[in-house]
Amino acid sequence: MKLLVENRFALLGLVAIALSALFGVAFVTRPEPGEATGGGSAETMRIESALRVCPPAQDEDLLTEAAAFTPYRGEEDGELLLTANRANAHRLAEGELPGQLLTADVSDADEGRHTVLRAEGAFAGGLEAAQTAVAEDGDDANASAVRCTEPGWSTWFTAPSGEDLKKLTVHLANVDSETAVANVDVYAADGPIAEEETRGVEVPPEGEATVELGELTELGSSGRAVAVHVRTASGRVAASLFAERSKGGSEWAPATERPATRQVVAGVPGGGGSRTLVVAAPGDEPVSVDVRLFGPDGEIEHESLNDLDVPPAASAALSLEGPLGKQAATVLVESDRPVVAGVLAEREGGDDSAYTAAVPALEEGPGGTAAVPADPEGTSTELLVGAVEQDASLIVTPVAEDGTTADPMKVEVAAGSTAEVEVDSPKGAHALLLELSDGSGPVHAAAVLTQGKGEKRSTAVLPIPPAPAEVRLPPVVDSLTALP
Repeated sequence: MKLLVENRFALLGLVAIALSALFGVAFVTRPEPGEATGGGSAETMRIESALRVCPPAQDEDLLTEAAAFTPYRGEEDGELLLTANRANAHRLAEGELPGQLLTADVSDADEGRHTVLRAEGAFAGGLEAAQTAVAEDGDDANASAVRCTEPGWSTWFTAPSGEDLKKLTVHLANVDSETAVANVDVYAADGPIAEEETRGVEVPPEGEATVELGELTELGSSGRAVAVHVRTASGRVAASLFAERSKGGSEWAPATERPATRQVVAGVPGGGGSRTLVVAAPGDEPVSVDVRLFGPDGEIEHESLNDLDVPPAASAALSLEGPLGKQAATVLVESDRPVVAGVLAEREGGDDSAYTAAVPALEEGPGGTAAVPADPEGTSTELLVGAVEQDASLIVTPVAEDGTTADPMKVEVAAGSTAEVEVDSPKGAHALLLELSDGSGPVHAAAVLTQGKGEKRSTAVLPIPPAPAEVRLPPVVDSLTALP
């Protein structure tokens, strides 16, 4: 035996024999394809923990509020806390019961730091959070809105650039106890832009960092489009993008869907002024893009929507003003290679702007529920609900701050169109609960928040992603790392 072990070739043979026996048994006893080990199947589990991060307030003259809403589902055990993003931060607000709207004034919360919502138990499933900023005097209308996001490793944005763009700032927050390192990639009309200040940005534990992009986007002089990709080399960050325009005011650009060959931009508001579609191709090959518009009366056809060409690792802008006129719309972007997409709407006269972005559909199953938590007092809400391929039906229920509900509304949307829904909401701050009807096709939705009227009105668009209370876990099957 000693001689056998000392011979390395004999030892190798013993190992091979042992592995053959092991994998032979695994092959004989493995389940049939598609069958889970142990007779198990896919499970649906309730979300027990959730985290959302809201960006810092940007204008001290506006009332900035964070709002969070979790639908009541018969469970009361849980916790919802709003704090500043810092160690041992004191509570800014605390949820009382799922189904009630939590709002908090964060205009000057802890010297303008990001605020963090941490939810456990009954507050976590279906949690949605957003931040609004409105003028306290309704006669001087000024409204903006942004969804509070989860920290992650990759976030995409689109925003027009050009001479009217005064300032473009990426805000980064790290809620973890280790330093995060982020890179910011900019795709302009002339191609990618990389500078030292966009590489290796360190975000300290429970801290923040900003990256100014305004001067960088001026380098892309041949177009009016820019896409921004925030990615981390280590750790994770919550990223947001704030655009200040010399004529059209200031607004948060919502995060958009990751690159794909099919993107649906929800909630392009109607009215006079310009609407600009921004498409960016992050790959190394040119991309051909087709655009389809779905308005209140069905699909809108126009020759300018076909064959938009986007250079490699660059962005392009397409005016939708001609095809749309004053109609609201849902935009379908189809391409031969992955792209990101978003829309800027500017009111006629240039004194108000609003951004919207590609958003996942509400579909049957866990992803069939969503919420608009941020309807502050003194604003009105219009829902834009798009059905691209199939007829769709949606139930909309206004929820007052104390959790009482108004009569639900049923919204019917014909395939290939966008429904404009004026919501008769309770007085004061309130939430909207959206639930897909049984048998409905997918919908893409956004809320248009408006303060003021006529020429003095100010609007903001809040794309509405699904807010599932449960997630589906795939069945466990055998693999090289998990044998039965």
